[in-house]
Amino acid sequence: MNSAQSGLLFIISIALWLLLCSAAPLPEFSGDPGFQQFIRKNQEFVTKIRNEVSEMKELVRDEFKLGSDAELLLVQGLLGIEQVDHSHCWKQTCDMEGCFNQIRAGLHTYYGYLSHISHILPNQANRVASLQLDSSNLSTNIQQQMQESGLSAVTYPQPESQPTFVQTQREIGSYLVLRNFLKFMDITYRALRHCSA
Repeated sequence: MNSAQSGLLFIISIALWLLLCSAAPLPEFSGDPGFQQFIRKNQEFVTKIRNEVSEMKELVRDEFKLGSDAELLLVQGLLGIEQVDHSHCWKQTCDMEGCFNQIRAGLHTYYGYLSHISHILPNQANRVASLQLDSSNLSTNIQQQMQESGLSAVTYPQPESQPTFVQTQREIGSYLVLRNFLKFMDITYRALRHCSA
C-alpha cells in the first residue's frame, strides 16, 4: 500500500471515528430507579383499570344478555369501533416515545368511548366516571414521565366525536368497546414491562 492510499485510509478512519463519536446514544432508562418506580406504580394502576373494565364488560354482557364473542366480533366492523395502534411498543428495542404516545392516544380514544357507555348504563355513571378519571390520570402519569425523560409528548384535544350506534347496536357496541379496552390494558401492561427491560 502506498502513502496516498494510507493517507486516504487514515482520513476515512478519522471521519468514521468522528461520526461515531458524534452520534448521541439513545436514552437508557432501565437502570434508573425513578423510572423503575414509575413502571411499577403504573403497572399497578393499569391492573386496577383493567379489573374495572373487566367487571363493567361482564355487567354489560349480563344486563343485555349478549351472545358469544365470536358472534359479536362480526358486528364490530359494521359499527366502526376502531382498534388502537400499539406497534411502537413491540419493536425489539422499545421505542419509548412512540409507545408512550400510542398508549396515551389509546387512553384518549377509550376516554371518549366511555362517555358513550355512560349513556348506555346510566345506573353505572359513577363507575364510568371513575374509569374515565383513572384513564386520564394514567395518561397524565405517562406524559409527566415523558417530560422528565426528555421525550416529546403529543397533546390530545378533548374528544369531539363519539361513536354513533343505532339503538339496537348500543349494547353490543358498548360491550365491544369494553372488550377492546380490556385487551388494550393488557397490551399496556406488557408494553410497560417491555420498555423497562
